[in-house]
Amino acid sequence: MVGPRLMGPCEPAWIEQALAALDDTGLTGAERMDAVVLLSGHVREIAQQARAAGPAGDPEAQLSATLGELMREHGERYPAVAAAPASAAQHGGQDQALEFGLQRILDGLGLLIDRRAS
Repeated sequence: MVGPRLMGPCEPAWIEQALAALDDTGLTGAERMDAVVLLSGHVREIAQQARAAGPAGDPEAQLSATLGELMREHGERYPAVAAAPASAAQHGGQDQALEFGLQRILDGLGLLIDRRAS
């Protein structure tokens, strides 16, 4: 969804649960809310990409196909972009954006929480 997101009357329930999960982390209320917004924003973005990809629901495959066409014609101009799909294929393929992003976000939050604890 592009633009402002409408909230229903039950939406605060999941936000409450997410904020409660961050109790006793040393994060302020504002930081906990920011963490929830960051995580939910990442998940929403991946879900929007999957929806936009249509029935196949694989935005990374769609991106790969589009980039493949462009790289066949213009790959010499973008060597890093041209090399990335080959690297992805060697390391378990693509379609890892959701998991990769969640792990990096959680790693960063973990570092912040650890700093606050010490």
